Amino acid sequence: MIEEFTPAIRQAIVQDIARLAREQYIFPEKGLAIARFIETQWERGYYDDILSPHEFADRLTTDLRQASDDQHWSVLYDSTLTSTLYGEEHASDEELAQLKAYVCRANFGIEKIEHLPGNIGYVDLHSFAWIGFPGAGDSIVALMQLVSHCDALIFDVRRNGGGEAETLQVYVSYFVKPEPKLYDSFFYRPTNETQQLWTMPYVPGKCMPDVPLYILTSRVTGSGGEAFAYILKSMGRATVIGEPTLGAAHTTDMAIVQEHFQVEYPSGRSISPFTQSDWEGVGVQPDIAVPPDEALQAAHLHALERLIEGCQDDIRKRELDWDLEIARNSYAPLRLGETTLARYVGQYGDRAIGLAGGALTYSRQGGAWKLVPLGENRFLCPDWLKLEFDLDERGRALSVQLAYRDGRPSLAIPKEV
Repeated sequence: MIEEFTPAIRQAIVQDIARLAREQYIFPEKGLAIARFIETQWERGYYDDILSPHEFADRLTTDLRQASDDQHWSVLYDSTLTSTLYGEEHASDEELAQLKAYVCRANFGIEKIEHLPGNIGYVDLHSFAWIGFPGAGDSIVALMQLVSHCDALIFDVRRNGGGEAETLQVYVSYFVKPEPKLYDSFFYRPTNETQQLWTMPYVPGKCMPDVPLYILTSRVTGSGGEAFAYILKSMGRATVIGEPTLGAAHTTDMAIVQEHFQVEYPSGRSISPFTQSDWEGVGVQPDIAVPPDEALQAAHLHALERLIEGCQDDIRKRELDWDLEIARNSYAPLRLGETTLARYVGQYGDRAIGLAGGALTYSRQGGAWKLVPLGENRFLCPDWLKLEFDLDERGRALSVQLAYRDGRPSLAIPKEV
């Protein structure tokens, strides 16, 4: 820690950060303006009354972001983590082991995998953990193979704050044909170099270059999460659903100034071969704009509707229609009162319809299942059988029509009096 936070130390910090802005900030002209701004702040005495190093770091962060309109700038005082990673000290074997264990416990960013009605795969990705971590590559390959037989895929990056470019490259490569394809370029100001990023000619297992792909976004989606959506949307490979993302396209470097202050600053930018731009400051714009909490519903229903439109197989189309009704109901469950439900209670051949706990039950040969309402006189049991009651003019049940998911002939069974 600094024993005495003198004006000379404060001035040296401002000068060091101004030099970083001039020499390494991603946009040279703006870097000059940023440097002039904080130097002018110092010359006018705006930092003279700040005696706390923590407060000084916070003030510099605010001023740098204001001058650049870039939220990547950050100044921290005595951050143990950044001192370990970017200072002269190296992380100990114990610290590296703890980091690896943490990433492993987070399942390398793979939060959830789900199989949705209609053979739609759903993957909730919270980060793109470095592919070099032990177990990361195997987990990603296993994930991609688990969803490789789905008819459409939904990748959820609404809570994804980013990760590593190498890992992003692997994910993107699963969604294109084997021939390498340029999907991004990266310009790095400190060396004035541009690096091209291409899809990989080989990834383990089955690829999905033609499977409909949906990506869910929110204003929390940042950095690598945004890159995933932006790249695949720009390639014409994915439909983005949700709200505009954070708008953090720049990559950053870290420098330590005056031993105790860690400065994070933007030093590189993405240049898409498809748009010749990036998403900095504006975010990735969705193809279908909906509130984030409605994005999964919108993607699932959109995927099912498009699959039905393009389906040429009558059997498969019937299955998709069946699943679409179930999916719509799952996102907007129908509630029926007991007065309505009671009209269906009774015996229908060897099948009994009962009422318990505010829900209808279906019983046959010792088995009993709870019915889910799909309409006022239409019910699901659980996903393999649908029941539709025929009513007389007074609303009393006369019979029940049974339809099966597997396509076996439907049955009409009269209600016993």
